[in-house]
Amino acid sequence: MQIKQGYKQTELGVIPVDWEIDLVKNLSQIKTGSKNTQDRIEFGKYPFYVRSQTVERINSYSYDGEAVLTAGDGVGVGKVIHYVNEKFDCHQRVYRISEFTEKIDGYYFFLYFKNNFLNRIMQMTAKSSVDSVRMDMISDMQIPYPKSKKEQTDIATALSDADAWITSLEQLIAKKRLLKQGAMQELLKPKEGWEVKKLGDVCDVIIGLTYSPNDVRDHGTLVLRSSNIQNNKLAFENNVFVEMDLPQRVIVKKNDILVCVRNGSKQLIGKCALIDKKTEGQAFGAFMAIIRSDFNRYIYYYFLSNHIQIQIDENMGATINQLTNATLKSFEIYMPKSKQEQTRIATILSDMDAELTALESQLEKAKKIKLGMMQELLTGRIRLV
Repeated sequence: MQIKQGYKQTELGVIPVDWEIDLVKNLSQIKTGSKNTQDRIEFGKYPFYVRSQTVERINSYSYDGEAVLTAGDGVGVGKVIHYVNEKFDCHQRVYRISEFTEKIDGYYFFLYFKNNFLNRIMQMTAKSSVDSVRMDMISDMQIPYPKSKKEQTDIATALSDADAWITSLEQLIAKKRLLKQGAMQELLKPKEGWEVKKLGDVCDVIIGLTYSPNDVRDHGTLVLRSSNIQNNKLAFENNVFVEMDLPQRVIVKKNDILVCVRNGSKQLIGKCALIDKKTEGQAFGAFMAIIRSDFNRYIYYYFLSNHIQIQIDENMGATINQLTNATLKSFEIYMPKSKQEQTRIATILSDMDAELTALESQLEKAKKIKLGMMQELLTGRIRLV
């Protein structure tokens, strides 16, 4: 393979000729904390880093300055990595990488380490997961970096700006979700002149398809299950297809409401999604139900409200996590008499959903852009000089 002018081949791949590679132990000091989890103090004065993404609080500090912290064991191994530059303390099974030499910018180090450490430790074990981190997994890790400290800080600044963009989108999405929740509570609150209806009086409630493992194929008709509902939207990462004669009653139509009515996990009972045009014509499984009526968009949002969740909790089976057809049909819903008012409420909430979907799409795009930036900037394929 021909190497582009200005680059060189190394153990870590091709990097610029004016970049260096060194071991973590030559660029910093590596030690562990001294505190235990029980040392945390709610609303304490200083951050206390334990073995999770959650940062606890404590009233004392053992360290003051710049450091990169990573979990030494537990589920956060290779995934929980913090950057800190203030007074703090950390758990005895948290590694503290600090006292960086003049060669390396601490935040640049953090970005490279965070992006590559999990891959390194996975390559050093024969198991599918890693329970703990040995000192040499950190100390002997190779770090490529520009000789120019300015280029390091420029890279760190560019990626920090990308992080800030992502954080601002996450905060905006969280705010919009709260606004939508408040709007739902207000719009769906029973008003004077509204009617109380049983779900069975205004909807058809249909239980889904029973099939055997012999009916499952790599392709065919999609059978919608609880895994096809994520955050009250349709998802298609975990699919089952069947090839068999299907009764018309188990074929979904646009604007049907797909509801989980039986599951080993109690909190999944009642989660729902609205069937879109793209999914029309697929089937749904026996642990699911379809709610079908002329009021589906209104009823869908009603199903997302506390009004329905309270009734689900009250009617849940004592030993089996399920909602029977009879139970679903007995649920009470408050509805405006006017179809126009129902449509108005559903449209307001649908517009808020559309805005959230657009923001979530922006967030995914921002994360992909940042990932691409990291892959290019932290290897020198793109230079900021």
